[in-house]
Amino acid sequence: MSQKWRALLLLLQLLGNLDSGQAIWFPWYFQRYGLIPHLFRHGGGQKNKSQSGSTCPPGYEPKSLASRMAGNIAGCEQSTGSSGGGSQHFCDDNPVLMQLARLYVVSPERIVLLLAQPSLTDSCAEITDVLGNIHSSMRNCVLAPDNIYGRLADGLSYFRAEVCEGGDGSNRKRCTGLQESHNCIRELRTDMIECEAPADWYERRNATKVCHIFNDVLDCYYTRAALLCGLEVARQLRSFAGDSMGRAMIHQCEVKKRLPRVDNAMPIHEASGVGPMSPLYNYFILLNIFIGFASFQYIFLL
Repeated sequence: MSQKWRALLLLLQLLGNLDSGQAIWFPWYFQRYGLIPHLFRHGGGQKNKSQSGSTCPPGYEPKSLASRMAGNIAGCEQSTGSSGGGSQHFCDDNPVLMQLARLYVVSPERIVLLLAQPSLTDSCAEITDVLGNIHSSMRNCVLAPDNIYGRLADGLSYFRAEVCEGGDGSNRKRCTGLQESHNCIRELRTDMIECEAPADWYERRNATKVCHIFNDVLDCYYTRAALLCGLEVARQLRSFAGDSMGRAMIHQCEVKKRLPRVDNAMPIHEASGVGPMSPLYNYFILLNIFIGFASFQYIFLL
């Protein structure tokens, strides 16, 4: 009899050390798990063989995919709707998917590919409309932090801010450069599609593998752009792609600082202003035409 009273006092003492939120579900928790170590309670050790439903206590739910990817031990976390009366519920992501499909944004690379559209003005107008519809569909709810379509929408918002609205002070030069180089970037469309990684690569759980593919795509953009548009445009495109794609991915990847070695396709034009589009080059061509015409006329008169 004394042992039962001692056990009861021990439980009361333990209950007194819990906060109110934990104390509410403690009897249920103790009845289900007893004094089993925490590692084994919510899937961290042996699997719970109970068939009575969820292994998480009331007000808690299995940890999200984002939490597990961050390296946390599998288990339970406080559910979104249990922390207060005004909490928002998760949205149905189908309306978001349908809006992204209008722009064919099905991967982080397809956000960058919008730079190669025939008209940036028309693209920006449609992007604004798409994002407006997405925000309207999420007026009374939120998307999960690891929702793929939500992350793609974040990347698209960054595109609008940087390309359509001119960007902030630190990236304004890059934005101007991309707009001035739009004619050349349009010619890169096929090359940019060839740089895209296999489908669903950014959904993999292996962060190391995802980040390796991410940097491979950036290096491919840089190489193709350098050969056609020059090194400066290539650097701007790679920088923008890294920022926009990074916001559209669940994993946070660091952009490699080392650039691929590429022979500049237009070294004279970029270094000294002499190239196919420079006035000096055009004068040189006209001079050669004039000399050739004069020589032909002289020979004909003889």
